[in-house]
Amino acid sequence: MPKSHKPRPGPDASDLPDVDPAAGVGSGSDLGAIMAAIKQTEQNVLAKIDSSVMAAAGELHKKIDNLASDLRTEILNVRAEFAKAIEEIQKESATFSTRIDDLEEEANGQANRVVALEAKVDTLSTQVARLADKTDDLESRQRRDNCRLIGVEEGFVNIRPERAVAELLKEALALDYTPTLDRAHRSLQPRPKDGDAPRPIIVKFHYFQEKVDVLRKAMGAGPITHNGKRFYIYPDYSAAVRKKRAAFTEVRGLLRRCTGVKYGLLYPATLKITAPAGEQMSFEDPIKAKHYVETNLRCTLTGKRRHATVGCILCLDNV
Repeated sequence: MPKSHKPRPGPDASDLPDVDPAAGVGSGSDLGAIMAAIKQTEQNVLAKIDSSVMAAAGELHKKIDNLASDLRTEILNVRAEFAKAIEEIQKESATFSTRIDDLEEEANGQANRVVALEAKVDTLSTQVARLADKTDDLESRQRRDNCRLIGVEEGFVNIRPERAVAELLKEALALDYTPTLDRAHRSLQPRPKDGDAPRPIIVKFHYFQEKVDVLRKAMGAGPITHNGKRFYIYPDYSAAVRKKRAAFTEVRGLLRRCTGVKYGLLYPATLKITAPAGEQMSFEDPIKAKHYVETNLRCTLTGKRRHATVGCILCLDNV
């Protein structure tokens, strides 16, 4: 859009020359005077306009200078604030860098300690496992002369239990001698309530061969009774060995239904299977043993429960 132009102010009465209105305008002298007056008036007007413009321009320059000074001051203040903020950020960044370096160093130290501890834990775990096996072996060796009698009613062993149990074994197994017992006592459990199963009797034989003979007679004697009630004789194993042997219970249940198969649970917990064709297999893992039985042996759903014939007394079930 074109800029709008303000009309110039007309000449004041004081700017016009003194002209007699009654005088005629036809004479050349009067015309020249009028033109001179108009020119003078124009010069006066232009002079006033120039002075006004110069005054306005001066005021505008002054305001611009003031604004520029204020703006320069604000810029300087902002720069100073930014510089101060950047300096503080740089200080904090340097502090954080130092802390990060310290943390990295500490983390590296901790990582080295963790690696050393892991190696130590592995070594200790191996030692603990070896000591646990050794402890279990020592406990089992201490139990080599022991047997467990399961199902003997409470109240049977009161006074002189060694003699009473020895007479019980001699009578129940038709032995031609009285076994020599060092100890005989109930297991360390709370006395059962009426109607509950009696506590096992733990027996320590003085002679190992007498213990072996008793277990062999128990295997071939069929049901063993006392006062018309059946009881069982088993080797006495540690809790860890009993747990390992109990894991093969399901597999042995399958083997009892397999025709022509011989099996035995060797100490501490190794299942030995002899197939009808004479092939022998040994398993320490009950899952693998079960897979072998289900895959390679023919087992019926029904069958008589029978004792194993491999491993002698070591194949007896343990309770």
